[in-house]
Amino acid sequence: MISDVHSTVAPRYEQKANPLVDDSSKYRRERISAAVFLIGFIAYSVFLVVATHLPQVHTLVRGPGVDKWLHLLAYACQTVLAMGILYFTNRLRPQFVLVLIIALAAFGAADEITQPMFHRQAEFFDWLADCAGIVLGVCAVYLFVRSRNKKDI
Repeated sequence: MISDVHSTVAPRYEQKANPLVDDSSKYRRERISAAVFLIGFIAYSVFLVVATHLPQVHTLVRGPGVDKWLHLLAYACQTVLAMGILYFTNRLRPQFVLVLIIALAAFGAADEITQPMFHRQAEFFDWLADCAGIVLGVCAVYLFVRSRNKKDI
């Protein structure tokens, strides 16, 4: 009998989530996150342009092919930041990702093409490494989002 009373009374005292409050809070978090990713993307892109147009700077890690790995990682990071903007603005759709890939590849090409103006050497294989980094960044975010969605189910 006590259990019957408890089962009928308990739901009355449960806190029900207010969908309007939860939605506005989630919306605010997504907007703040999108702004953080946007600021990070812009700052990182400016850093990339400056770093790739400085006179030859010797890196701590030297060896054959190290430069290509640096290009790959740099553009993978830039892509993750850009994909974060799409994710938090609910625009992570194939058409937007395709436009992003084209825009970042064009950014990488422009970066390589303008380097000779600053006494640097433009290399086609550097641009290919940039493009590989873009693909790596897209795949990393895709796998992250996919694994996150599976946890929600």
